[in-house]
Amino acid sequence: MDERKQTEKKGFTASRKQLHRMAAIVAMLKEHEWVKMKDIIDRLNATEFEAGAYLGCGNRTVQRDIKALQDEYSAPIEYSKSEAAYTLYNKEWTFQVPALLNPDELLAVMIGGKLSNDIFPACISSRVNRAVGEILRYNESEYITPELVDSLKVLPDAVTVVPDEIFAAAFEAWRSRSVLRINYAGKDGNTLLRDIEPHTLVFHEMRWSIKGFCRLHNGVRTFHLARIRSAQILDEHFKANHAIIASVTPDLFLDYERVRDVTIRLNEAGRQFASVYALHSAQSFTRDDDGFYTMCVPSAPLERLVPWVLRQQGDATPLGPPAAVEAVRTAVRRLADVCQAYDPAEIKDKVRRQSGRERRGPAVE
Repeated sequence: MDERKQTEKKGFTASRKQLHRMAAIVAMLKEHEWVKMKDIIDRLNATEFEAGAYLGCGNRTVQRDIKALQDEYSAPIEYSKSEAAYTLYNKEWTFQVPALLNPDELLAVMIGGKLSNDIFPACISSRVNRAVGEILRYNESEYITPELVDSLKVLPDAVTVVPDEIFAAAFEAWRSRSVLRINYAGKDGNTLLRDIEPHTLVFHEMRWSIKGFCRLHNGVRTFHLARIRSAQILDEHFKANHAIIASVTPDLFLDYERVRDVTIRLNEAGRQFASVYALHSAQSFTRDDDGFYTMCVPSAPLERLVPWVLRQQGDATPLGPPAAVEAVRTAVRRLADVCQAYDPAEIKDKVRRQSGRERRGPAVE
């Protein structure tokens, strides 16, 4: 009988302490040919778990536990009047005890379940929720209450949407170390069929990515799951590459070209922003005489640096190198052009001119 049938037979649910007692009783029956009630009581009275809690109880409680083992878990336990003792006549029988966790472990499970709901698609978060629910069935705690769970709020920015079938295939290929065949769209929108080894599954800047080995280009590449148009798990496995795994850090993850020795001038609001949303783990600040700050960054990709500066709306000014300064200026010019094209006064003027042409009718050629 599998574990699920053992723990859910006839809707029976044992309490946390009862499961501990039953596990202790089964352990005794496996150690000895015959076990008397007094020996069971003595063992339970002497057994401690979870920093001092004990399993001490009386004869009736032990009898109920043994009956539950027999009826709900099909335990091969018999009682002999001549021996006045219990025996487990099949020593190979196994009591599949559900996970029994202490308060800190329960808290970790609760937090993990909460996070999974916010960053994983439903195809994975539903599996996590089922596992968390199963654990909580057998682990009551006065500290882990529904109110506590509801009061833990995770408010991420919008997570890039990935179709369930794509994410499920990528997740399983990563988990099982299987080669994944993907139809991947480049920046130009054109797709290309590739066989990749998904050595890492990465959640970075509110989107899921794979960093692994691309067999088409015979090198390490990063693939954003939102660009995968189709995915198929192949019947071929690979060994984990620890160098690729170790390369996934906030500073090194993306395979973009980097500019080095970046300096940025910040006001106080910009410094606070930079402290929370770091461009590099080794960035540093120097307070200038005028009350502003100079931020030094060892390296950063322009694809990340430019939106980082623009997001601060004037609280950050790039000073160098020239490539970084020009990239930000180009982005600002493009943004200004777009905003000017949608200037309310200009729109009204265009509408006025269009209305005048419609009233006059088409021009005669």
